[in-house]
Amino acid sequence: MKTTTTRKILAGLNYSGLDRLYQQLDAELGVLLTFHHVHPRLPQAFSPNAHLAVDPEFLSEIIRVLRQRGFELVCMDEVRARIQSPERKNRFAAITFDDGYRDNLEHAIPLLREQRVPYAMYIASGMIEGTANVWWEGIEALVRENTSLVFDMSGQEVELDCSNLAAKQSSFVKLMDYLTEELPENLQRSFVNTLCSQYEVDLEAHRERQLMTWDEIRQLAADPLCTIGAHTVDHPALARLTEDDASSEMVNGADVLAAKLGRKPDHFAYPYGYHQAAGPREFDLARKAGFKTAVTTRPGMVFAEHANYLTGLPRISANGLYQEKRYFAPLTSGLPTRLRSRMRRLDVA
Repeated sequence: MKTTTTRKILAGLNYSGLDRLYQQLDAELGVLLTFHHVHPRLPQAFSPNAHLAVDPEFLSEIIRVLRQRGFELVCMDEVRARIQSPERKNRFAAITFDDGYRDNLEHAIPLLREQRVPYAMYIASGMIEGTANVWWEGIEALVRENTSLVFDMSGQEVELDCSNLAAKQSSFVKLMDYLTEELPENLQRSFVNTLCSQYEVDLEAHRERQLMTWDEIRQLAADPLCTIGAHTVDHPALARLTEDDASSEMVNGADVLAAKLGRKPDHFAYPYGYHQAAGPREFDLARKAGFKTAVTTRPGMVFAEHANYLTGLPRISANGLYQEKRYFAPLTSGLPTRLRSRMRRLDVA
């Protein structure tokens, strides 16, 4: 219902022209866009992570919309330069990818190269080396492939019904809430690994299929359009770690990239990136670690005021549930996110 309502609001802004009118009045500098998977649509009734995947044709449509609306597509170094020197130029847009999925290499990068679009790729080194995995996709596979799940949750045996679509959706939400809100971050992965092993879901094979190799990442690093950024080692929600552990994840992830690619990354993306995963403490840690910029997934446009918060930059997600121009185009005006934030320009608390 929330998705349906949001679609109606966005489409209404698009068809009424209110978004385009507002875009002429506001003073945003630009927008940063978040992508994860890019591949042809694979319709499935149960697909709780569908918001993390867009079709290559939609990526191409996004680029067309941005250019039609006067945005200049730039790299993250240029983003930083324009925030620091915000004299009026064309609005900018930056394309960013989190995690390093192989489908980015297969479906997104050729398109971006053809259209000469700069892009950033944020890499969590442990996801490439196998010390971390795409656990949220493992949970999806568990729920999809079983009619029920029985396991120990906080010392009690729990059985989750997965016998039909509604039950699967409910059980997925319950598992995700437990893993991201109740279970400590350092126990989250072992819980998922144990449960996947119990039900014969091969997380390691899935990781190998989904993620790029270091050789593939080195090829990207040689592309003048590409900026490789850091994304920690093991992709934790940093705000759920101690300060020392959170700092180590940032610094060590960057050091691994430096060792593997021959250059230390200047830019960083917080895993998950929402409020409960990264906040003011993490913004300060990223600054102390020497990153020139660090990006969240807090939705919003970039304003001149972000010059004082270069390690707490907002991004707008290219959401797989809204893959139509009428839904995406209004987001480029800044009006939907400004209304959501009650017209505040900054969301850094």
